[in-house]
Amino acid sequence: MPTDHRARLATIKRFDQLIAYLRDEMGWPIENGSDFEDLTFEYTPEELGIDAKNAAKIQEIKRLRPLSPKQPWGIFFVKFEPKKLPVVALRRILSQVALKKRASANSAERAAWAADDLLFVSNYGEGEERQISFAHFSRSQDGHDLPTLKVLGWDNRDTALHLDAVARELSEHLAWPDDDGDGDAWRTRWRAAFTLRHREVVTTSKELSIRLAELARNIRDRIRTALAIETDKGPLTRLMKAFQEALVHDLDADGFADMYAQTIAYGLLSARIADPHRKTADDFAAHMRTNPFLRELMETFLKVGGRRGGRGGSRRSLYISRSLRAIR
Repeated sequence: MPTDHRARLATIKRFDQLIAYLRDEMGWPIENGSDFEDLTFEYTPEELGIDAKNAAKIQEIKRLRPLSPKQPWGIFFVKFEPKKLPVVALRRILSQVALKKRASANSAERAAWAADDLLFVSNYGEGEERQISFAHFSRSQDGHDLPTLKVLGWDNRDTALHLDAVARELSEHLAWPDDDGDGDAWRTRWRAAFTLRHREVVTTSKELSIRLAELARNIRDRIRTALAIETDKGPLTRLMKAFQEALVHDLDADGFADMYAQTIAYGLLSARIADPHRKTADDFAAHMRTNPFLRELMETFLKVGGRRGGRGGSRRSLYISRSLRAIR
């Protein structure tokens, strides 16, 4: 009798249930009865550059032991408490386990992969509303922009049509390959499971205002998440203190995140209106050269998200602090 993938996917809320599905339906070479703990290595937030005091939202970070000696993929299981997938936290983990052009002093002590050879399996949500998502970061074509997060996920509230589509993507792309020696074909097949969603074209002022509000909320939430896992020396925390000292003394984290998000959102809108062909972060930064304060805010936002280059954090905070005093 064929498996009802729709019904089975809807019941998967834990990693051990997912492992069983990957073994039984996707052909992953996992021994029947294997314990999830025995199949994985455990990481602590400190190992991945996240302060333990601020990592309460991350319940566990585990890496699947290689299932094949020819496996190019690093597969991580990350369990979160929040209702939504914390993209900032995934980027922090990515920055620590992805290969860098210049190896760090402890590079021999930690396994690393190309950024687009990493697969994150995330579990998040509350109670019976836990959700499973496969996440993959794809590198930008020019190598300058941040890797783009693409997600394939589901929960028990999804429609039957969506669950059917997820099951099809899993079986067509994320099944274990018959020939695991062909690394290039393997990479191509698994990466094909992750596609960007093409959003509808904005045609009215009402749609534009709704889209801008969504963008600002998303940026605000990411700023909040970043602040929650930073130490006092984190770039956003230092920046918030500069605002408190020079402009708004009673500014709290929520107010700072909201103000920052609106500034970035409408700055991006201004850049796009000035030149509709602008698409990359470098394009927008170029437009913002006429407004150094806005450019510095944008560069800080990109830096916190994981982008390398640009001014140092201390220098950037000092520049913004001076700008704020001048405004006051």
